[in-house]
Amino acid sequence: MSKKNIAIYIDSLAGGGAERVMLDIAKYLTELGHKVVFFLLEPVIDYEVAPQIKYHVLYQTGKRSKFTNRFHIKKTAADMTRLVEHVASKEGRFDLHLSNLDSTNHVLSRCHFENTYYVIHNAISQEIKRAKKSQIFRYFKTLREKRVLNGKDLIAVSNGITEEIKNTDFISPKSVQTIYNPCDIEFVRAQAKVANEQIPDIPYLIHIGRVVKQKRHDVLFKALQNVPNIPLVLLCKNVKKAKKLADKYGVTERIIFAGFQTNPYNWIANAKLMVFSSDFEGLGMVLVESLACNTPVVSTNCPYGPNEILTRELANNLVPVADADALAKRINAVLNTASTIDFNSHIEKFRLECIALQYLKLAETSN
Repeated sequence: MSKKNIAIYIDSLAGGGAERVMLDIAKYLTELGHKVVFFLLEPVIDYEVAPQIKYHVLYQTGKRSKFTNRFHIKKTAADMTRLVEHVASKEGRFDLHLSNLDSTNHVLSRCHFENTYYVIHNAISQEIKRAKKSQIFRYFKTLREKRVLNGKDLIAVSNGITEEIKNTDFISPKSVQTIYNPCDIEFVRAQAKVANEQIPDIPYLIHIGRVVKQKRHDVLFKALQNVPNIPLVLLCKNVKKAKKLADKYGVTERIIFAGFQTNPYNWIANAKLMVFSSDFEGLGMVLVESLACNTPVVSTNCPYGPNEILTRELANNLVPVADADALAKRINAVLNTASTIDFNSHIEKFRLECIALQYLKLAETSN
């Protein structure tokens, strides 16, 4: 296969799942000799970026919400087009363009690059449903963001999202296919062995995720009320918001607020159990990473992802969405049962090598 130039577009490199996924894919492809360039809307860099991966920031100042609104989006798209064409004049023509997240998708939909795919990381209908419950302005904004996907080539990160898109009335894409988010299993396991004196030397539960409604920290904290004698480690950026919510449910003293960790894997590996409480997801890569660290998982059976990861005997660890009592009951059951399950067979299909090559094949379709 000839060497390819690949452009990845994303809001920023903040500490989210989509950002981590794209960085992992980029790192693997560059190790194979391909060239990957990131184009960011804003200069937020929480992750360590491998030196062989280049990135360009469209705007160094200003709010993303402003330069992607309907008054500025045309200019923003024109600016992005000029930036990409300038980089391509030096680095070579891009064979594949991968767009991620709503704001960036809105910009890329107006750039008209050839061989562009939009990676859908979350459940579209659930995002629209939640926006509708919030406020009318947010609802119409979300609809506008999703409708830019009409007539586009989409990549869904789970089969659940693929089926949702095929059956939704919200958008009519040109095509949609599933490519799972990847897990660099060997890297995860190596990082899991790295010593860290901050990690508690006692049994603990762990939860990783942004402090947003989708992640349902309220359900998590309600469940914790009924799980005795074990603390919960919380890895998140917005510790202040997490503490305020923990205070509300009277579990603050039960929680270790460890903040955002560039290496969460040694924290996961030392945990007795990963707890996942979301209302909806795109896939839920932390579940795969937990299994790679040989850490059991209890998760809500939310749309979409967990039931594509926790299959066969692991499906017993799926509980109904928003049911704190069921979540607590299953946590207690797992804690009181020695696990003899081999997790390897559950995570093979998420291997980074396999997933990155699926993306690379898309570059072969470029004219």
